[in-house]
Amino acid sequence: MQRVGSRRRGLAGCLFLLVWTIVPSQSWAEAAATAPCGDVLSVEPMAVTTLSLDPREVDALRGFYRGRGDRCAWDVAKILSLRAVLSRAGDQGLDVARYRPELLDPGRGTLSETARDLFASAMALRYGRDMVFGRVDLHGIETEIAVRRPADDLAAQLDAALAQPDIVPWLVGLAPSAPAYRRLAEAYRRYRDRPDAADTAPIAAGGLLRLGAAGPRVAALKARLRRLGDLRDGRDDTRFDASAKAALAAFQRRHGIADDGRLTRETLAALNLPDAERLHQLVLNLERWRYFGHVLAPTRIEVNIAAATVQFIENGRVEMAMRAVVGGRKHESPTLVSPALDAIVLNPTWHVPKSIVEQEIEPRLAREPDYLKHNDMHWDNGHLLQSSGPRNSLGRIKFDFPSPFAVYLHDTPSRTLFARQDRALSHGCVRVELPRELALKLLASQDKWTPERLKIAIDGGATRKIAVPDGPQVALVYWTAFVDEDGTVEFRPDAYGRDVKLEAALDRVTAPPRGAVRLAGVRK
Repeated sequence: MQRVGSRRRGLAGCLFLLVWTIVPSQSWAEAAATAPCGDVLSVEPMAVTTLSLDPREVDALRGFYRGRGDRCAWDVAKILSLRAVLSRAGDQGLDVARYRPELLDPGRGTLSETARDLFASAMALRYGRDMVFGRVDLHGIETEIAVRRPADDLAAQLDAALAQPDIVPWLVGLAPSAPAYRRLAEAYRRYRDRPDAADTAPIAAGGLLRLGAAGPRVAALKARLRRLGDLRDGRDDTRFDASAKAALAAFQRRHGIADDGRLTRETLAALNLPDAERLHQLVLNLERWRYFGHVLAPTRIEVNIAAATVQFIENGRVEMAMRAVVGGRKHESPTLVSPALDAIVLNPTWHVPKSIVEQEIEPRLAREPDYLKHNDMHWDNGHLLQSSGPRNSLGRIKFDFPSPFAVYLHDTPSRTLFARQDRALSHGCVRVELPRELALKLLASQDKWTPERLKIAIDGGATRKIAVPDGPQVALVYWTAFVDEDGTVEFRPDAYGRDVKLEAALDRVTAPPRGAVRLAGVRK
C-alpha cells in the first residue's frame, strides 16, 4: 500500500483529506485492516458539518480510532450491512435522514474510502447511542426522575463487532430486547403502513346513540371502528346494534375511557383523532422505551403512571395486573427505576409529609378541631404520625424500595377509588388494588406466608416489617402508548404533559419530519 499523503496537524488537520490510493492488487477489505485513518485528534470540519456531529459524538469518534491505533475499521461488506440497517431505522420510529445511509454507498464517487470509513464509524456510534440511550436524556426534561444509565462502552462494542464476520447481529441487538418494545415497534409499523386514504372524515357530533339507531352518523362510526380493528362484524353498516356497542366499548377500554359503549364527547374526540397523531404517540413511546429498555429488568414490578396500573412482570411476561391510584396533576408520581423492593410492612404507621400537614391538615384543623383524633393521628417530636389501623392512609400493607423521592407502593382504605376511570388522585405514591395478592407473590419463596398466615398477621394489628430477599426491581414509567400481550394497542392521555416535553426535546435534537403532527390534540 502506498504511504498516506502528508496532512496538517492540530485542529486544522483534515481527517478526510488523507490520500486513500491503494495498490490495485490489494482489496479494500484487506486494506481496511492496515490503512491509517488519520490523526484522530483533529476532525475535518466537513465531516462535522455533513453529519452534524455534536462534541460528544466527535469525542466518541476520536476515542474509537484512538483505540484502534488510528487504523481504518470497515470493509465493503460491513459498510453495506450498516447501510442496510440504517436505511431501516424508520421501522423503529427513527428518522432515517439522521443516519445518512446514502453517504455509505461504496459506488458513490464523492467520498474517499477513508472518509467513508469515518462516516460509517460515526453513524454506527450515533445509531448505537440512540438505540441504547435514546436521543433525549429524560433527566434534562423531567423534574423528578431517578434512572441509572447503562455503561457507555459503545466504541468498544463497535470495535469488537467489527472483528466478527458479520456486524448485523450487533446492530440488531442494540434495540431493547423486551417483548413490550417489540410489540410496540410492530404496532408502529402497522399504523405507519396504513393507506393514506384510511384517515376518513370526522364522525359528526350529536346526541348519544341508542341501540337500533341508524343513519350516516352510525355508518361513519362503524366504518371507523372497523378500520381501527375494534369491529369485525360487518353485517349492517347503518344500524347501531349490539356488536357495534361492544366494539365501541372495546375502543373505549383501549383508550382509557369508561367502557359503557356510549358515544360520549370524550369517546368521539378519541375516535376523531387523526391517524398521524396516534402514529406520533407511538414514536414518542418508542423513544421513551429506548431510554428505559436497557435498564429495565425482565422481572420487575412496573407501574405505568399514564395508565394508572401495576403489573408484576416475571421473565418478560405479565404474571399479575391490577389498577392503581397515582399522583394527581399537582403531585405527579416521579419517574424512577429502583434496584429492588426490599421489604413489606404490615400495619404501617404513616409519617405525614410536612407539605401535606401545612397545605391540607392545618387548614382542616382550623375548621375541625377533632380532626386528628378522628383520623388516629398524633404529634411525635414535632412530626405528625397516623397510627396503624383501618383508617391509616397507607392501608394495611406498604411496599418499601429505595427511592430518592420517598415514594412507595401501598394499600388504601379508600377502595372505591379503583373503580374510577381517572385515578390520578394521590400525592405521588402509588396505591395498589390487590396489595395482599402482591404481597403473597413477593413472599412466595417463604413457605410460612400463606394467605391464612398473612391475614392473621394483619388482623393482629401489630406493625411488622418483612424482609424480601432478592426482591424484584421496581419501575415507575410513563407509557401513553403500549401493546398488551394479546396484541391490543392501547393509548392514554398525556395527563402530565410529558409527551409534549419529549416532543419538544426531540425537535431540538433533530428537525421533525416534514408534515409531523403536534400532540396538542392528545393532551387532556
